[in-house]
Amino acid sequence: MSRTVTGACPHDCPDRCSWLVRVDDSGRAVALQGNPAHPLTAGRLCGKVAGYLEDRVYSSQRLTRALRRTGDKGDGRFAEIDLDEALEEVAARLAGIVLDVGPAAVVPFSYEGTQGLLQSKSMSERFFARLGATELVKAICGPTGGLGVAAVNGTTTGVLPEDAEHARLIIVWGANPVVTTQHLWPAILRARQAGARLIVIDPVATRTARAADWHIAPRPGTDTALALGLAHVIFEHELTDERWIATHTSGVAELRAAAAEFTPARTAEITGLRTEDIVRLAHEYAIGSPSLIRLLVGMEHHTHGAAAYAAIACLPSLTGAWRKHGGGLAYHTSPHFMDAFNMAGLKMPHLAPGPRRRINMVQLGRALTDPELDPPVRALFVHGSNPAVILPRQRLVRAGLRRDDLFTVVHEHVLTDTARYADIVLPATSQLEHLDLMKSWGHVDLTLNLPAVAPPGDAISVTDLFRDLARRMGFANPCFRDTDEDLLATALDSPHPHLTGITAASLAEHGGWQRLNLPQPYVPFVDGFPTSDRRAHLDAGARAASTALPAQPTDARWPLQLLSVKGLRSMNSTYADTERGRRDGGPWLDLHPDDADERGIADGDPVHVHNQQDSLSFYARVSTCVLPGVVAAVFGAWTVSPGRNDGATVNLLTDDSLTEAGGSSYHDTFVQVTRQV
Repeated sequence: MSRTVTGACPHDCPDRCSWLVRVDDSGRAVALQGNPAHPLTAGRLCGKVAGYLEDRVYSSQRLTRALRRTGDKGDGRFAEIDLDEALEEVAARLAGIVLDVGPAAVVPFSYEGTQGLLQSKSMSERFFARLGATELVKAICGPTGGLGVAAVNGTTTGVLPEDAEHARLIIVWGANPVVTTQHLWPAILRARQAGARLIVIDPVATRTARAADWHIAPRPGTDTALALGLAHVIFEHELTDERWIATHTSGVAELRAAAAEFTPARTAEITGLRTEDIVRLAHEYAIGSPSLIRLLVGMEHHTHGAAAYAAIACLPSLTGAWRKHGGGLAYHTSPHFMDAFNMAGLKMPHLAPGPRRRINMVQLGRALTDPELDPPVRALFVHGSNPAVILPRQRLVRAGLRRDDLFTVVHEHVLTDTARYADIVLPATSQLEHLDLMKSWGHVDLTLNLPAVAPPGDAISVTDLFRDLARRMGFANPCFRDTDEDLLATALDSPHPHLTGITAASLAEHGGWQRLNLPQPYVPFVDGFPTSDRRAHLDAGARAASTALPAQPTDARWPLQLLSVKGLRSMNSTYADTERGRRDGGPWLDLHPDDADERGIADGDPVHVHNQQDSLSFYARVSTCVLPGVVAAVFGAWTVSPGRNDGATVNLLTDDSLTEAGGSSYHDTFVQVTRQV
C-alpha cells in the first residue's frame, strides 16, 4: 500500500524545508515534494534538492557496499568488501593507533553535510569523546559573524527572517537570498507589495541585487567602514532614537567618537561609493519604519569579518529599529534551538578521559603535514563533509590526504574527492533512510525526519555506525546502546520553555513540525538584550574602527581580489558532481570590462587565474556584475566531475589564514588573470 512520510531537508541552508515522501507499494520512494502545510516551505523545494531522489537516493553513483582501497590514494581504485569486515578493520586500526601513539592521533572531521542532531551531533560525538580523540574546531563558517553580532547584542538571534514581510525598508547586506534562501524571498516580496523598499549591499551584482530597488556595491571587505560611515551620518544629522539609546544601550559615546572619523568623504574613499549615496542610504535606513537588516554568513570571510558584523549590528540600536515588529537585524536563529536542546545529554563530552587536543578545521592541511605535531595525525575519520574540496589551501590538504601512513575512513553517499583518498569507504544512509531531528538557522520550526525507505545494500547511518564501532572497541558505557528514538527523546528532554509541549509524538501529530514556543508576534529586545547589563554594547562597534581598512594585495603580481560565490544548483560541494550541478557550463570567472580590456581578454576566452598558491583555468565572463579589481567564481567542482581543472576548486588559490573567530578568510585572496594562448 502506498504511503506518504514526513521529513525534512538535511542541508546547510536556513530554509530547513519540511518535505513529504511518497512511497509506492514496493517500498520505493516515487515522489518528493515540499510540505504544503509548512508555512515557509509552502509546498516548494529548491532546485538543488528537487532532484534528490535521482541525484542521491537512487543515483547510479550511490555507494551501497563498503570499499577498501586497492590503488594509490586519490586515484579512486577500490574493491568491495563485506561491511562487517570493513568495520572490524576500522576498529582494529583505530585501536592500534590509540595503543601505539595515543588517542589524540585520531582526528574526526565532520561538518554540515547534514544538520540533523542525531546524525551529526550525538553518537559520533560520544564515540570520539570516549576515545579521547582530537577535537575538531568547527569554525570555518558562522562563528565569525556570530562573534561580531553577539559582541553587540549578546546573541546572534534577532528578528525572525520571515518577519521581513512586516518591514518597510529591507537591507540585504552581503547575502543572496534568491539563490541561498529561496523560501525567504516570498516574505520580501510581500513586504515590497506592501510598499517596502529593498536595498542590497554586495560587491557582486547577484540575482538578488539585480531584483532590488537599489544595489549598492562597495569594495569587498569595506563593510565596517560603510557601517561606521552610516553611523556618522545618523549621528551628524540627528537621526538617532535618543530614548532607545538611553534606555537600551551602553557605549554610545565610544561609537560616536569612532564614527566621527568616518565622514562621508572618507567612507567613500574606502568603499568606492559616492558620498551622496552614503548620505542617502543613512537617511533611507533611519527613516524607514520598521527597517530591517538581513545578514547571512558569506560576508564574514575576511580577516576582520567579526568587526564588520559588530559595526553593522549597532545600527538598529542607533535608530530604535528594534521597537517595531519586523524592525532590527535578522541573522541566525540557531541559538533558539541549541539553547533549548539537551546538548550535553546528546553529545556527552564528559566521556572524554581527559582534556582533548584541538585542531582548527580550517588548517587541517597544516595538521596533516606538520612533522612537529605531537602526536602526529595517524587516522582521519570523515563523515558529513568533503574536506578535499571545501577547505582552503587545497593542495596542502590533498598532500596530507595522500600520506601512506594516514589511515583515512570516509562515510559517504557517493565517491567524493575526499573518499578517493580513503583506505576504507563506508556507505551512508540518505535522509530518506534514517530518523533525525532538524533545527533551523533561518526560522524557528523544529522538524522531524522519519525514515521512509529501507537503506540500500549495506548503507549504514551515522548513529548505527558509531554504535557498532563502540561495541567492537569494547566501550561498555550504556549510552552506546541508546537507540535513535532514545537519542531523540534525550535531545528534547529539557526544561527550556521553547520546548514546552514538544515531543517526538507531538511532532509527528503536527505533520512533522512544530514552532518553538516564542511569542507571537516576536519583537526581540524590547525588554532588554541578553547581555550582562541588558543593554546593546555599542562600544563593540567602536572597536571595529581599528580594522576598517580592507585587505590589500601584498604582491603587485596578484592585483585582483577573488570572491567565491554560491552556486544556484549546488550546495557548497554537494550536487556539484551531478548533471544538474553542471548545467550552467563553465567553469566561469566573472571579470570587469576594464580588467578584461587591460589584459586583452574577451568574453568567453579561456583564462588562467593564478597566485602564489597555484593556478586554475576558467572561461572569462566579462560584465559589470563585478567591480574593477574584483573577480568572482562559483566553487564546488570535484575531480570526478568533467571540467578543465581536474576537480580543483577556487580553494586551490585560497590561504588558510584565520578570522578573529578562527574562521576562514577566503575572500582576502588576490590573484592575477591572464588569457590562455
